[in-house]
Amino acid sequence: MSNVSTPTNADALTVIELFPQDEDWSLQTMRLLAQVAVGGADLFECARTAARIGKTTQDNEIWQREWNRTAEEVAAQGREALEAGDKVTARRALFRSCSYYRHSEFFLSSDDPRRDAAYRAGTSNWAQAAELSDGLIERISVPFEGTTMDGYFIRPDNSGKARATVLFLGGADSWAEELYFLGGTEFPARDMNVVVIDTPGRGSSLRFKKLYSRPDYEVPVSAIFDVLEKRDDVDADRFGLAGVSFGGYYAPRAAAFEPRVKAVAAWCGTWSILTDFYEWYPPLQEQLQWLSGSKDDTEAREKLAQFTFDGIAEKLQIPVYVMHGTDDIIMDIKGAHRFVDALTSNDVTFDVYDAAGSLHCSYDYLSVAAARLTDWFVHKLGV
Repeated sequence: MSNVSTPTNADALTVIELFPQDEDWSLQTMRLLAQVAVGGADLFECARTAARIGKTTQDNEIWQREWNRTAEEVAAQGREALEAGDKVTARRALFRSCSYYRHSEFFLSSDDPRRDAAYRAGTSNWAQAAELSDGLIERISVPFEGTTMDGYFIRPDNSGKARATVLFLGGADSWAEELYFLGGTEFPARDMNVVVIDTPGRGSSLRFKKLYSRPDYEVPVSAIFDVLEKRDDVDADRFGLAGVSFGGYYAPRAAAFEPRVKAVAAWCGTWSILTDFYEWYPPLQEQLQWLSGSKDDTEAREKLAQFTFDGIAEKLQIPVYVMHGTDDIIMDIKGAHRFVDALTSNDVTFDVYDAAGSLHCSYDYLSVAAARLTDWFVHKLGV
């Protein structure tokens, strides 16, 4: 049984286009602006950077230079605050600098060394900020196929209470650290633990360990649950799984084969990554080739054709939540509808955003969309 809803919203789609000359620049910057409310960015730091870039150029070199400049300046502010003993200020600045480093490298080719440089600088700053969280953010490593998948365990407090725990998976270009600002703060606010890990095809696993994406995502997910269920502060009977963007494939796929998952959410639904993502949004084809370990378009198509819910969707017999926007230019909403229609679970919620929130990942309505998703987990995991 599917419950399809359009979240209450009387407003038309309104976007903040700091870069009206380039749709992709604008969309990715709205992704950054969406994180302002939870400390992932500062509105005026973004506006000043955009002003330096201007409204006419579409030169990715200028984009990289100016966002990298902002990242370095904010990181320096964080280090100065830390030296002065101002830990709160330092933590906040170091968090923001990570977001700006990630933003700076977004439009570079996968083999550009500045991508790795930005990643190392940004994640190093984020890790330093996490160390200033009074123990609420813990760095963890999960053994996997001769190496490790690295990330963070984020808790509401240090009581040691065994809590419902949600593994939050990112998409094609997200860093584990960014997920903290895309909803990762919402789970602890509702008395749940949340875990963000660089799984195959993402972050450090992709860049430095050549752990490429794979259709059988239950394999890395199960390895993570094997580690989490041994923790005293985790209630292993209340595991949730969520995925954003490409993670809208990863999470439901893993949940279909991992019995420890009690509820799963796809923040962007899909049926076939090949047709609903790779072919639908050509600007990310190089990224998808990279994360799948493909040498060219032909190989990527062969590999990504395996990322489908054909014969899989009906295996999901747990509560399923799907949300998608009607103006999503990155992932085709038709794939989300096809996925929902194929589900046989008797507990399916499908939120369709048709005004505010209708962009990819509802960046333009993030505070509402992230709240609805995490509230759903509260009800399904018995928090």
